[in-house]
Amino acid sequence: FGVRSAKTSCSPFQAKGCNTRKMESTAEMIREAKTESLQKDVIYEFQLLEEREKILKEKPANWSSFEDNGFTIGLTSQDIGLLCDFEDFTSAADRITFLEEGKNGELICGMYLKLIRQVSHLAVKKYFLASVDKVLDEDTGCAKIFNTCDDPYGPFLKIFRVPPSTNRRENEMMSMFACRILSKLFPALEKWYLVSMQETKQGSIKLQQTIDQPLGDFVLKLNELCKSKNCLIPLKALKDTLKQERAHEAFLRDSGIKMLALLLIPGENQEQVLYLAGFCVWILSFNERMLRQIDQSDAEEKTTGLMKNIVATVRQVQREKVIRICFGAFRNMLKSEELKGRMVGLGLLDIIKTLNQTEDKELKENVKKVQESLKRFLGQLSTFEKYTTEVLSGQLQKSAVHSETFWRKNNSLFEKESYRHIRKLVELLDSKEKDTLEMACYDLGEFARFHPDGRGIVTRMGAKAKIMRLMMHRDEAVAKQALLAIQKLMVSNWEFLGK
Repeated sequence: FGVRSAKTSCSPFQAKGCNTRKMESTAEMIREAKTESLQKDVIYEFQLLEEREKILKEKPANWSSFEDNGFTIGLTSQDIGLLCDFEDFTSAADRITFLEEGKNGELICGMYLKLIRQVSHLAVKKYFLASVDKVLDEDTGCAKIFNTCDDPYGPFLKIFRVPPSTNRRENEMMSMFACRILSKLFPALEKWYLVSMQETKQGSIKLQQTIDQPLGDFVLKLNELCKSKNCLIPLKALKDTLKQERAHEAFLRDSGIKMLALLLIPGENQEQVLYLAGFCVWILSFNERMLRQIDQSDAEEKTTGLMKNIVATVRQVQREKVIRICFGAFRNMLKSEELKGRMVGLGLLDIIKTLNQTEDKELKENVKKVQESLKRFLGQLSTFEKYTTEVLSGQLQKSAVHSETFWRKNNSLFEKESYRHIRKLVELLDSKEKDTLEMACYDLGEFARFHPDGRGIVTRMGAKAKIMRLMMHRDEAVAKQALLAIQKLMVSNWEFLGK
């Protein structure tokens, strides 16, 4: 279900030199599932591979009868003989050797594409999809042969557009095969080949039409499938596809960062989903443009975001592989001052203190690097800058910046950028987190108390109605701070109210 993240010096776009970890056993993955519905998700890929073997044992009818049965496939008897010879081999080693002989690989891959494109019978089409999926599993180099064929992606993308049949399971199974196949083909595209195509105008047009467009269509489909109940296979396919850097643009255009943020909610998603979503973030974190988009996406979110959820994942999940991939992403994010600020504001330094001891050298190295960098960053901030990193993170915690002394001294600084911080505090009154609600009420009350026009500013921003609703909150600390904030908004010389 995914390989171990490589050391940070090795990017996912490098094929060699990266450490990998063995796949967990299916039994382990099943034990990990917390509910019956999650359990179905976990074993789904294993069921698909079992079904693949069953499909391949039940070969279609006699090849020579295809034309008689209405399958206009356009293959010569010599073509069919070559394909039959290939499929008669019982061992993977023999099949690989056969593909490497002469032009056999090119001919076989071309025939598979033609069959999947032209055969309309679903059972037969499913057989050829299963065959290609197994060939690519056995010989990863075969993906490069497919990529040299004419229109190697169209036949598989067309699978996603098959009209719903009476057998929904059949359609879903073929879509999952298409996901697995395309996620092996696109990452196998050679970078030098893509760069060379861009050197001429004609090459650039061909690149757009034959690679970028189908790649973009596939990424959009994966984003859609990752929101479905059975998301593990599409999510794993997305992880593999994002290793092809040209996929990042389409992923970004389709709000992919927000989709990953929703998958990185601990408690709502099982650990394998968290791991694969975290792996996608780790891959994206090598791309500095993606780091800017992660920051921008989080800034647009009022109550949640990718950074908030990935930090929450590290706080709540104990599984080491999940923590490892998250810290691999955090380490790459140190290149962004804005994201360092968000990590500090979300309390990552405090979380690091509570992490269990580990013998994993890579994890220890990444945790140490992140901790040292965030400490240096924090040490260079003024008190007001520390407050800024916290409030913009969207998660408030009880600390020294939430005090009468801080607000008495710094209230005038909040006039910057049209009271940006105060607007953010008003947004945080919709948070679901008790500490954030409590501190937001306290801070707005203190701003109203100390700033000359604080009461009017807070009221005009619509905070009063939100705070009044929080007076009925089930958490006593939140309700108390909401009551005190209303008093500060309505009464001058509030400090003398209780005397």
